[in-house]
Amino acid sequence: MSGPVDSWPALSFLEGLRPAPDENIELALLASYSADLGSIGATLLALAGKDTDAGRGSPSDFADAVERLRGKVRIIIQRGRLAKMRKTPRIAAVLDQFVREVDFDEAAHSWHPKAALVRTRRAEGEIGWRLWLGSRNLTECVNRDIGLLLVSGAKGGAPILGAADLARALADRAELRGLRSTTLAATVEKVAWRAPPGVRVERIHWSAGSGGHTIPVPPAGTDEVVVVSPFIDKNFLARQAPQSPKAMRRVLLTTMREIERLGPSLAVFDDLLALDAPDYPIGDPEPDLQNTAAVPDSGAVEDEEEEVGRGLHAKLLFMRSGQKRRLWLGSANGTMRAWTGRNAEVTAELLVTEPVEKGLKALLGSARLVEAPSTEHSPDANALEEEALERARAQVAARWAAQLSIDDERARLIHYSDVRPGGPHPDESDIVLEVGALHGDLVAWPAQQLVVELGPMAPAERSEFVRLRVSRAGKGLSWLQRAPAEPPFGDDRDRAAFVRFLGARGFLLWLAGLLADDGREGEGDWTNDEPQQRAGTATNTALDSSLPTLEEMLAAWARDPDKFSEIERRVSQYLPAVLKQAEEEEPHTAEMLQRFDKLWGKLRTGLGIAEIKDKHR
Repeated sequence: MSGPVDSWPALSFLEGLRPAPDENIELALLASYSADLGSIGATLLALAGKDTDAGRGSPSDFADAVERLRGKVRIIIQRGRLAKMRKTPRIAAVLDQFVREVDFDEAAHSWHPKAALVRTRRAEGEIGWRLWLGSRNLTECVNRDIGLLLVSGAKGGAPILGAADLARALADRAELRGLRSTTLAATVEKVAWRAPPGVRVERIHWSAGSGGHTIPVPPAGTDEVVVVSPFIDKNFLARQAPQSPKAMRRVLLTTMREIERLGPSLAVFDDLLALDAPDYPIGDPEPDLQNTAAVPDSGAVEDEEEEVGRGLHAKLLFMRSGQKRRLWLGSANGTMRAWTGRNAEVTAELLVTEPVEKGLKALLGSARLVEAPSTEHSPDANALEEEALERARAQVAARWAAQLSIDDERARLIHYSDVRPGGPHPDESDIVLEVGALHGDLVAWPAQQLVVELGPMAPAERSEFVRLRVSRAGKGLSWLQRAPAEPPFGDDRDRAAFVRFLGARGFLLWLAGLLADDGREGEGDWTNDEPQQRAGTATNTALDSSLPTLEEMLAAWARDPDKFSEIERRVSQYLPAVLKQAEEEEPHTAEMLQRFDKLWGKLRTGLGIAEIKDKHR
């Protein structure tokens, strides 16, 4: 939603997060029901201003994004809803530090908000804010989603009721050192927010998941009600389609799956519209070998511009009375669970103009008109089995109290729980629970066993992300969860991972990009596990061209001595490990790096970098 157009434009979620060239991210708190590692990596690249137009980035860009954003970013999701990629890059292990999980038991309620609160700072010190909320999860799936982007600015801006509640809730869950939720909420409460043209934000509704919220209902004199949601229930819809002495047009846009499930009760709507069901992260990227060929690659999108909006995932409630148009948009589906406060949800209540309403009508016009079924559709055996596995996933996630321990490079899970002393296993005893390290093999976790050996875990591959799978009769469901490490991994794990992943050439490309500071893009794709042209560096032609020159080093220092001292810190942290790896694998490359190390040391001494570094500690 960005202005008076007949059809709402398709805008990238990452575009709303990306800072301007003269801005840096100071804080970013994101909430989502589900996420996958690929989207988390793309989010970090965007926040660091390192992503390409396609939302990708090179290994050196990825390393720089992690270094810049460490301790500033949190992504908060429902526990049990972190999807495993079909092919997870090994460097994704370092993403664990950015993720925190909410341990809601999904049998009762879910952590379901989709929001992003971002604070930026310009070079001259000016603080800026961005607030996004909508229906999009942090996944690579392509669906019809909707979001609202607000930016700070006194001209035409105003504080928004409820923004502070959202900020406080995100900060409470973020577990960021030095971040006080009361202070953040007090600051956000005073921010003057600017909305898109044609939109006035009445308030932001935050639901913490403890119930007690009031459902909006059409007031007397309402001319039209429109509900858009991929999930619906009878009680919520009954509130939106009451009997009225005045003719009121009732419109529902949902999926055929929901229409068939609710059946005749939907006949009350004047227009019953359907779109495809939304796409979700693949549930079990590691099926049994005999079934592998039959599993579609749902993550592959050959032409993103042509494939925008395949499934309905937007959640909207619209009411028009005369010239007054009120719109609710956000994370809440058209269900009582979402609107009565059982779920944690965030929704914006808006007053909109007629041109903005036309965007809604364009969405409705893209759907097909259907009739309400004469009977309700009963789930078949396959659907019932899928529901059983989903219940098992939720039970494991809710009962999870595991900690990761590493001794002599061998990892084990230790489960601590006073409530569930037998472990996190699901209720149905014939459902098998398996667990494994992020890049290790899955092993069965027997009931009543509190310690599970995960096997060797190299320093560069250590991660708090743990793979889980529940299965029965050849059908399974896989996902990731965090198991906090004791002691925590710290920055040394990141450096070991980056050195192993980047290699000598990748490290030098990273350094060259930092020195140039010209927005140049690195080579390769961070999701590709292949080391950066490690093979074939014996000729060192490519490596020679990657070596920073003395002129580039001096130019970087002259441009910004303080920033140069930060670059020097990264060199001092990473170069010894890069050298050690090169000495073990590529002696000739190691010789070149040793010459560079000597040149860098002379430059430091000549420019007095040690003094600059000490001054800024």
